[in-house]
Amino acid sequence: MSNISKNGFTLFELIVTLAISAILVMIALPYFHQLMAQQELKRIQYSLQSSLKIARSHAFTHHSNVVICPTQNFVQCSKQNWNTGFLIFMDRNRNRQIDENEYIIYTEKTALKYGNLDWRGTLNIPSVTFNAQQGLPIGSNGSFFYCSSTVSNHRLVLNKMGITRTEFTSEC
Repeated sequence: MSNISKNGFTLFELIVTLAISAILVMIALPYFHQLMAQQELKRIQYSLQSSLKIARSHAFTHHSNVVICPTQNFVQCSKQNWNTGFLIFMDRNRNRQIDENEYIIYTEKTALKYGNLDWRGTLNIPSVTFNAQQGLPIGSNGSFFYCSSTVSNHRLVLNKMGITRTEFTSEC
């Protein structure tokens, strides 16, 4: 009689284990994407709210217009590219573009994967401007829309006083 100990798996045991693992991954993956989309939504809401406060306080304290605009290269403003990121800058000549004598206060890389971010303001301008005298948005009241196929759509409303609120929305 031999006392040989067999350590290992049979081919059948390996196939069954891989099949169970594949089924579990297929069940868990949609929930994982939903969780990641919810985290992205929370992150972008917090980021926008804090960036709007930064812009408002800089406009008021430095007595200069401050602009938040979408950007692709984090050096110049772009038309509509909030999914990549945005920047905040002092706009001394009030043309809503970064010039040589103006400096960037803050940049934020959004890098959205699960949704799209869009700004819809009252003047149909793709940026938000805070006034030099009062620190209030100049004709820039409107909403940031976060639209996703995974989580419910939200909008961050910016009112005439520069105060924000978050709400669910069906439009995107």
